[in-house]
Amino acid sequence: MKRRCFLKSLGAGVALIPVKSFATDFIGAVTPQTYPVITGIDATTSVPHLIAALDSFWERNIPVTCVVSPFDGDGAPLSPQHPLARVLSGYLLGGSGIEVAPLTADLATLSQHFQARRAHGALAALREMLSPVERTLGLPIRVPTLACHDVARPASPMAVRSAGVFNILSLPRASAPIVSQTWENGVARLFGGRLVDLFQTVEAAPELPAATQNVDYLSATSFAQVEVDDLKALTDRYAQRLAQQEVDGTASLLPVSDLQLRDAYDFKRSICVYVQSSLNAPAPDAPSALTRLLDRMKLPYLQSPALAGPSASQLAIWVPTETPTTGGEPPPQPHPVTLTGVSATGAPLLTTTRPLSAGIAVRLDVDLASHLGIGADGVLTLPRRDVDAPITPESLQAAFTGLNDVVVVLRSDDFSDDSTLTALEHALTRAKRAPVTEFTSLEKMTQGMIPNGPLPLRYRRVAATQPELTLRKLQLSEERRAELLEDAQVAWRYLERFTHPETGLCPSTVDSSPGGRLHEAVTMWDVGSHINGLVAAKQIGLIDKQRFETAIRKILPNIAGRVSDDRRLPQGWIRTDRTRWGNRNFDASDAGRLLASLDNLRRHSDFGDQLLKLVASYDLDQVIIDGEVHSVTDGKLHSAYVSHSAHYVARAFRRWGHDVRSPYEVFEGRSEPDGQMALLEAVATIGPIGAEPLLLEALELGMSQESAYLADVLFSTQLEDFRETGRLICVSEGPIDTSPWFLYQGLQLDAETRTWAMDTVGQETEYRTPEFRDEYLAVSSKAAYLWSALQPHSYSDRLRAYVRENAKTENGYSSSIFVRSGRATRNYTDLNTNSVILQAIAHQLTTSG
Repeated sequence: MKRRCFLKSLGAGVALIPVKSFATDFIGAVTPQTYPVITGIDATTSVPHLIAALDSFWERNIPVTCVVSPFDGDGAPLSPQHPLARVLSGYLLGGSGIEVAPLTADLATLSQHFQARRAHGALAALREMLSPVERTLGLPIRVPTLACHDVARPASPMAVRSAGVFNILSLPRASAPIVSQTWENGVARLFGGRLVDLFQTVEAAPELPAATQNVDYLSATSFAQVEVDDLKALTDRYAQRLAQQEVDGTASLLPVSDLQLRDAYDFKRSICVYVQSSLNAPAPDAPSALTRLLDRMKLPYLQSPALAGPSASQLAIWVPTETPTTGGEPPPQPHPVTLTGVSATGAPLLTTTRPLSAGIAVRLDVDLASHLGIGADGVLTLPRRDVDAPITPESLQAAFTGLNDVVVVLRSDDFSDDSTLTALEHALTRAKRAPVTEFTSLEKMTQGMIPNGPLPLRYRRVAATQPELTLRKLQLSEERRAELLEDAQVAWRYLERFTHPETGLCPSTVDSSPGGRLHEAVTMWDVGSHINGLVAAKQIGLIDKQRFETAIRKILPNIAGRVSDDRRLPQGWIRTDRTRWGNRNFDASDAGRLLASLDNLRRHSDFGDQLLKLVASYDLDQVIIDGEVHSVTDGKLHSAYVSHSAHYVARAFRRWGHDVRSPYEVFEGRSEPDGQMALLEAVATIGPIGAEPLLLEALELGMSQESAYLADVLFSTQLEDFRETGRLICVSEGPIDTSPWFLYQGLQLDAETRTWAMDTVGQETEYRTPEFRDEYLAVSSKAAYLWSALQPHSYSDRLRAYVRENAKTENGYSSSIFVRSGRATRNYTDLNTNSVILQAIAHQLTTSG
């Protein structure tokens, strides 16, 4: 019997609109289509049983899709020598009609970025497992299908197209009618199907409502329940039934790779033409006979100079993924870059002659062993075909045929005579007529493959800006030093004027308007700021050692804590005008700030032994459960883990010997690009991010990898807003001089558009309107000085100058300056603002040359 080979070379497509259709039936099917699938194939599968089942299909010329886990029990890829790999390779080389779809069980639960990464990893492992097939055929195996477990709310699978995948089988838990989803970039996902029980009689097999498409799932995990000969008889019976249906015209038996070519999915494969101009051309984009032909045929193309040497075999292009938002600005163009490897943290190392726009590095590779998709280094690898001289009709036809996406490289020097140009025109015309082929630009091809959504977009924007955020040692001029000393004296006024002479404590806020008052209750966050402000004042030279130590000796007895429910803990708040008077509650975030300040004090004073005794007296171990710090309200514990303070708190607690977890610490076991995306995802679930405590961590504990990246995200987005709108944006938490009196302001990472969100202590809904947000969005005075100290840049200089000019008062610095009106809270200032400004100035003066 002549056997057909059903291995298909299907690839990826383009476009960005998410779901195109959601249907239970299809148009255009002549006979109902059945896709036989065997699931549960892994390293533990009995090879003799698998052979028996596959032979039943092969003997009847029935294609079958094998869902295979290419990893062993420890997560390591199976080697080509593994028995399962050798069996599958044999069937593939024998033209048996099988195809292989790797299983990525949790795919539907992942974000687009990590679906793309999981697809890349699964296909890489499968291709390594089946590498003898590729070496024998001299062609890479095309794997257009992935399988995953069905979940209640599956995420969009669009980005798997980056790895050349366009079919997703969502494996059902029970038999159900087929339902499909399709996306504009060509990815299709099938739900439902019939679970075939080989041990039932044919008559007892579950029947589903009549449909034009069916998937029959057999489970390899059940094969070993019977002897091999008995299994062969069962699979023979089932396969014979399928074969008879095809003979009767009631079913058409197909591999899953044929799915989109058989029905109304509007599948398109993309071709991008890449013209390499002559080295002798007067300009890289100078017209040539080749480009004039492409222009006449109205075909998009990318043009750049020809490369020589090692770079020629591995082209790399920086591809912009966004169009400018400001009017009149030309869109950024793709341009060659040089990939020189990866850093120790897995980030791509590249050199470029032009500034980078928001985009992605794309590697065009002809290497058979290259793995398509987004790698751990964040680089997208796409397939490339070079049309080399001598040019023939056959070589041109081969370059443009197929069903996979491809970048076709043409060299202008090879198309300078009529015969080659005519042959190329004929080949292009034939390709254009193919119903599944679309000629497109590299930008459009790339944009249709890469992860989409607010977080991937923000990631790419930050990546483009990061080169200009590289930290450098700032050399302070004498003029700048004099300005900073003057600014420090302004901030010191607050602590000097309002510190209570007996308790040594300072009010949290001061309203100096007529009828105003001091807010005498302070949290442990406020006390921590006060301590840090005193340390900074001594470093700057505003007070001497004796005065500093006197101030600290007054404060420490007030933070001895209070025993409640047999726990001694720092109090939620205390009075500044009474000695050791406060409530019984405990706030984990505020305690973290206090511990960080006490650690800072320990390193910059002679109070070390006294501080060790003080912190040891706190029963902090009783509020740490499973590594999470808990707050205490009215005797009840509440986890403070889901908070932007939790990372700062964890690092502060660790300084005093407590093992505390952080929700930010997601980099372990990941490359830097993957870690950054995982961090963005973790942070977005918590809420908007502001300058604090990100930048406080840098001053007090040293900047962690996590906070350093988030600081880049926040600063670059503020800079982006300024460049687009001219607004000065500098968000943080702090008081304002009107109801609701205190605001948390920050960047909402998962918003569809750039959003500066805010919330209140009480989370009142009336303060969550766009109108309120626009009216009260403010420049934080303390955050401006933090950026000036920690991020040398013209924008941070502008922020500090703005605050210097508009926020100085007789009582220190105003807390905020409202963006819309430019009005500062001139009669309203606070302890945190002025203490943090002192910290920032001390850092700048002591660390700069």
